[in-house]
This record gives sequence, C-alpha cells and structure tokens, in this order.
Amino acid sequence: MKMVESTAQPHARPRRTLVLALLSALVAEPQARGQTAAGEPSPGQSAPQGGALPEIPWYARDRFDRARFMNELSSSHFLYSRNPRPESAVIFLPPVPPPLESEIPLLAPLGSGPPAPPELAPFVGDVFYPLLGSRLASDNLPKSLRARIVAYLDAKVALQGELRSRILALKDVDSKSRERQLADLAALQAPRIAELESTAEQLRSDLRPNGVFGVQTENPGPDEGSAWSMHSVRNAPAAAADVRREAGVLRGAAFREEGLSLSQRRLLCEAAVELEAGAGADRPGPQAVPGPRTIAFSPEPARILIPAGLEPGLAREVDEFLSAKSALKAELRDVLRRTGDSNPEARRTALEKLAAAQAPRIAAYEEMAEEIRRGLAALPNPQGPPPPPALPAELTARISAYRTHKVELLRRLRAMLAAPPPASEPGQAPPETRPDDIGAGAQAWLHDGASTTEVQPSSLRVSVAEFGRLQDELISALNREEAGIRESLAAYVRASNGPSDRKSINDLLRDFETARQKQELWDRFQDYRTAALMPGLSAGQRRVLFDAGLERLDLPLPDGERTD
Repeated sequence: MKMVESTAQPHARPRRTLVLALLSALVAEPQARGQTAAGEPSPGQSAPQGGALPEIPWYARDRFDRARFMNELSSSHFLYSRNPRPESAVIFLPPVPPPLESEIPLLAPLGSGPPAPPELAPFVGDVFYPLLGSRLASDNLPKSLRARIVAYLDAKVALQGELRSRILALKDVDSKSRERQLADLAALQAPRIAELESTAEQLRSDLRPNGVFGVQTENPGPDEGSAWSMHSVRNAPAAAADVRREAGVLRGAAFREEGLSLSQRRLLCEAAVELEAGAGADRPGPQAVPGPRTIAFSPEPARILIPAGLEPGLAREVDEFLSAKSALKAELRDVLRRTGDSNPEARRTALEKLAAAQAPRIAAYEEMAEEIRRGLAALPNPQGPPPPPALPAELTARISAYRTHKVELLRRLRAMLAAPPPASEPGQAPPETRPDDIGAGAQAWLHDGASTTEVQPSSLRVSVAEFGRLQDELISALNREEAGIRESLAAYVRASNGPSDRKSINDLLRDFETARQKQELWDRFQDYRTAALMPGLSAGQRRVLFDAGLERLDLPLPDGERTD
C-alpha cells in the first residue's frame, strides 16, 4: 500500500499544479475580457456608461509591457517591478485663518506652484483638505468617493443651517434662556456631529495616495519620514528657516498622522500658526506692557483679541487656559519628535495612547474656555455691528464697484507676473491657470505698495512693453472711474452739507471706506465670531460652525507646493 502511495505522488503534483493554474486563469479572465493591456475596452466590448474606463494602476496601462514567467503558476510584469508613480507631486494646504475681526487678505502670497482646485473651497476647515487637493490635482477621485464627499458636505451644511437658524431666533433672548435652548439643540445634534466627524476621518484615510495595485500606502505625505527632524519644545528652533520648517512638519502631521484625535489635529494646526507668526508674545505669563493681546482660543485654530484691563479673576482664567493648551501642544510635539524614526504602526500606537490620555484634559480646557466666554460677554460696552456708511445708495454702489474693479485690475496684472508652473513630466503641457485664481499674489499692493517681491522680465507671461501698455490702460480707466465718483461726491456734499462742512473729498472717501470695511468684516466674521465667543454651544457645534466661518471668509487658497 505504501508503494502505491509513493508511486501516485509524482502524478498528483502535476494535477494539483494544473488545477491551480486553471483557477488562476479563471480569476484573471474577467479582467482580461474587460480591458486590453493598455487599460482600454476590448474590441468586442463597449465602454462603461458615461464613458468612464475601469480604474487600473498607471503601470498596468502600457501596451508594450512584457511578462516574465517564473513557473507555470506565476509571472512578473516588468512595469510592475517599478516603484509606483506618486499620484501628485504637489500638496495643497488650507489657508491660515486670520484673527477675529482682523483684515482679510484678498490675494494669496506670491507662489510658484499650480493654483489650488476651486472645488477645495468648501473644505478649508476639513482634515482631508490636502489629501483631497492631491486627488483633484492628479485627476484621481473615483465617482464613489466623490459621491461620499458630496454627501458629507450636504450633511455638514444642513447642520450649519440648523445652528444658524436657532441662533438667529434666539438673538433677543436673555443669556440664560439662550444657553438652555442651545444646550437642547446640542443634545439633538450631538449624534449627527459625531457621525459627521467620523466620516471626515474616514474620508481622510480613504483619500490617502494609492500604492501598488491600489493598496493604500502606510504613511503617505510630502514630508514622509521628516518628523524625526522636529525639535523638542525644550529645544525650540531659533533660526527663521528652521521655525518655518518645523511649522510645516506640524501642519503635515496634523493631516497625515494616524492615531490623532480631531482635537489634536486642530491643536497641531494651531501650534504651526503660532510658530510661523512668532506668537511668543501671546503665550501665558505676565506682560511687560499691559494692553490688548491676541490669543489662540477655541475652536482651534481660532484667534481672538483679549481687551486690556480684565478683572483679576478673568485674567487668571485666561492664563490658566493658555497654560493648559500649551502643555497639550508641547506633549504632542514631543511625542512626534520621539517617534519620528519609528515605524508607522509604532507611531500610530503612541499617538493613540496620547490621544486617550489627553481627551479628559481637552474636555477640561473646553470648560475653561466656556467660562472665559461668559466673562467676556459680561464686560461693559460689548462690541456691536458698526453703523452703515452715511452715503446715498447710488454712490455706495459705485464706490463698491470701483473697489471690485481695483481688485480685478491687481489680479489681472498679477496673472502676467507669474510664469507658467513647470510641467510635472517632460513634454507635458503646463496646466492652465484658472481665471478666478489669477490674483493669487500681491496682497501688499492693496495697502502700502511695499512688496519686496522682485519680478524678472523673463518671468512675465507677456513682453515688458505689452505689460506696461496694458497696465497704463487699466489704471487710466480706473482713474476715470474714481474721478467720476469724486465729482458725484462733491455734488452730494454741496447739496446736503453746505459750506459749513470742512471735510475734503479725500476725507469723506476715507471715512466711507473705513465704515465699509468695518461693516464687511463684521458680516464676514459672523460665524467665526459666534463659534468662538457665544456661550452655550457644544465643542462639536463650535467646530462645525467655525468651518462655516472659514468658508464665509472666502480666503484665497494657497498655491500648491511641489514636493519632488
């Protein structure tokens, strides 16, 4: 019997090998039917509905790919053996929110990267903003994932609308009743907000760059492996370049690292803002010169102005709040530094452990922030909306149109100052600049004209002569519009005020512009202000409303930063 078994084994092995080979062929056959080697439909098959082709890795689309057979069961494609091409060599970071009631930038800083996709604007406060930007830039956003993002946005907008409506309905109610009714709404919205934030985290994970065969990479990001270069809080960088680099590492970690809670991600963004802004003067502690100061508040990365002369109890609460946040951010930075050389799983475990340890302390400082809000709301002479500009509606409309034309002029000139971004691959045409982003650059022009950016003639999109001619033509048209407004304003002053009014036309225009800017700031900061300062909202409601406030500011989206 043993002899029979031993003689049968040589025949069984080829049969098993043949069966496995047939099974492999059956698994591969459906894919082979639907596409050619170049990733196109086979001659006998029509394209899917809508013209979309099956999504396959780029390295499987080469019709000249050769296969190397190792045995009857396996083969290796030469192109598969290459490192997969990154989905995008450009990363888009969200704009930095300005402090409450501060000037809103109209144009982004000069940049050499491609303009941000306009579809990113509704997501400036979301944790998946950079990953979505990379997907959009590389044109690799599957329909199913796009549908989930749209559904997420719809759910978020619905929550924001409900919250705004209730706040508006309670604007004339006394503070205690308003807080009680807002608490009831918070209890109703809490499960939906929790689900929304969980969806955002899942989208952040699902939007990560794809690796070989569509499998997600472990720890993607433009600064892969750069966390090791972080300084500890006790040995903070001193050089400006090192500070900016560490701020970039912190901001990248906020969007990239696994294991962080949403509150920790926002704290890291706040820490990056503080580093870049040199926020040492705003740290807790006694001030050499008492006066108003800007502090990092809640929800992060909101910043508010604390008035001078606070009563001692409220001033102490502010300092304790800032100390608690600083300690949390210091721990975060130190853990990121210590785990910089660790593998992704070890780093994730360390960050998850830190998130669990910090969660009660984060909840505690949110309670401290609520007490500070109540104290600030009780201060005498609270800030209110500014009075509207005292000019006829026709003149107001003309001045507003003039200002819009002025900004359009700056954007149009800025478009000719920036050279087209370099192509991502040899022979590839540079991407087309979007008309609505052609002004991503000269904020200083809108103020004192003290921009230090040097523009070389070779970087112009047009010739120097053409640039000068068009500049003179546009400025002349703008000057004619301004002269007409001045004449109408002078006629209005003569008809209404008479010779007793000593203000010049320049003074009147300056007063109008000042009043208009205050009114515009008040209107655009409304959601930001409510999220940061109105007592009675939950932490989740504040985050949702603050994101709406960021979108309402309509901040210019920064250009992409090349990482290759």
